[in-house]
Amino acid sequence: MRVKILPDHVINRIAAGEVVERPASVVKELVENALDADATRVEVELSVGGRSLIRVADDGCGMDHDDALLALERHATSKLDTAEDLDRISTLGFRGEALPSIAAVSRFRLSSCADPAEGGVEITVEGGRILGVDGQARGRGTTVEVRDLFFNTPARRKFLHAPETELRHAQDAVVAMALARPEVTFILSHGGRTLIEAPPATSLDQRLRDLLRRRGLDTVHRFEAEGGGMRAWGLLAPGKGSGRPQLTLLVNGRWVRDRLLVGAVNRVLRAAGSGFGGSRVVLLLTAPPDAVDVNVHPAKTEVRFARSGAVFSLVERALRGVITTGQGQVEVRHFDSLGPSPPSHAAEPQAITWSAPAAPTTGPSLFPHPVYQPEDGGTRTYDGPRLGQPAAGHASGAKAGASDTPFGRLMGQYRRSFILLEDQHGLVIVDQHVAHERVLYDQILRRLDGEQAPSQRLLAPLLLEVDESLAAALPRLADILGKVGLEADVFGPETVRISGLPPDLDPEEARKVVEELLERATELDGIPERVAEILREELAASMSCRAAIKVNHGLAEIEQRALLDDLAHTDNPYRCPHGRPIILRLSQEEMERRLGRR
Repeated sequence: MRVKILPDHVINRIAAGEVVERPASVVKELVENALDADATRVEVELSVGGRSLIRVADDGCGMDHDDALLALERHATSKLDTAEDLDRISTLGFRGEALPSIAAVSRFRLSSCADPAEGGVEITVEGGRILGVDGQARGRGTTVEVRDLFFNTPARRKFLHAPETELRHAQDAVVAMALARPEVTFILSHGGRTLIEAPPATSLDQRLRDLLRRRGLDTVHRFEAEGGGMRAWGLLAPGKGSGRPQLTLLVNGRWVRDRLLVGAVNRVLRAAGSGFGGSRVVLLLTAPPDAVDVNVHPAKTEVRFARSGAVFSLVERALRGVITTGQGQVEVRHFDSLGPSPPSHAAEPQAITWSAPAAPTTGPSLFPHPVYQPEDGGTRTYDGPRLGQPAAGHASGAKAGASDTPFGRLMGQYRRSFILLEDQHGLVIVDQHVAHERVLYDQILRRLDGEQAPSQRLLAPLLLEVDESLAAALPRLADILGKVGLEADVFGPETVRISGLPPDLDPEEARKVVEELLERATELDGIPERVAEILREELAASMSCRAAIKVNHGLAEIEQRALLDDLAHTDNPYRCPHGRPIILRLSQEEMERRLGRR
């Protein structure tokens, strides 16, 4: 094959593939152009999640006839003059590829006016070919209308996801840019319904409250840190204790998806514990333009920092400061000795046999409570090494008692929240809530693979107000919810009706479970089978967390033993579905060092 220059229409298709991934990409590019044009009001209208229609109108500076035509040429921009400008980008758009790339894969119409006295211009394009250029009387500003995205590239169109998923991504883009520019009015509508109406706000936290007012947002914490000529600041809205954090990352006002920043935020939230699950974090990083390279991705969604280590540390310090302030500091004073105890001279571990009590007959249950009934209802025998027991360390005068559970010898319950045991290695502490959560998680997954779960009909159905994109995703989840006894249907454009619950789930907890699953269903992309598997696992994790026994819940000795027994027969008895540890060990060697015996 001889080397040749590609035709213009092929070049445009290639450029479009780099810039336009989905309707949200188009929304992002067009809104960025509006903001660069000093717009004070941006209106976004979508239909069928943006697949059928995307219309972005602004009141910015607009363009005259000649500039509007040039804007549809590749590599044409008003935001760069010299190569040196690439080292200090201060605008959101600069590549000069967005408009021609979008026009190459859609039915495109551009209407713009810089001076109403001179009139405006309207340009119609289809698949990259200009069909008409006409004069138009209109006010100052620009309106871009994109219809039938990827109509001429069916291979790309088939990779688009369900309309509600595409709508969610487009909505996230508008929310991110509205947070970046709180002084600008943003309106997003879909199918004739207004989803976002954000008037000008005096501060970022006020804008965040306006955008999330229907999400039950009560508290917003501000964080900030400076160093090395950079500033990291933003807002943290604590979540409900479960689910993945929602991150909005803005670098010099640009919405990005940067792995470095995501890693820094997630590291702090993980270290803070599960109480920050589902938190909403808005992070704004300002840095000198020459310290940030935004020219590393055609869609301008990635950046590169000149000093990535300093950026990571700055973000960590900023976010950790507000979390530490909220949690308070824990002071360790000293170790108290409660007096001498007679040494234990228990015999070596031997086989233990016991039978669990019968489960109480209080009606059907989604999952039998593990502290009443082992899963097979039979007898357990423990002999040989205990589950996960490490090799014995240095010989000590204090000997362990005979093991009577899979994790060692049961000693009792501490503060009605933790189960204490001893094994050959030392003291074993089991968190009863996450242990029960792990047991329920495995049971729910098995239930999802088996028969329909029992469900109790509600006399008065629960009504859950959600975004339109979330409500539209419910039909895809009906089968999964039904298998665990949750009966839900769409009751209105922004309302979900819950009419049946599993016997073990509280109504308010059921609301949270359904809302979390709807949010995840609209966030996930990929192979449908894999998405379904992820949703199954997340439903099981959410329900098990909300149905598990809580702290400050007293358990009788037989109940403690039954819980430990069922925990030993889970797939992973050491981690809960959210990754939290279940078992903590304090070794004998460590205790003896602390007490001066070593």
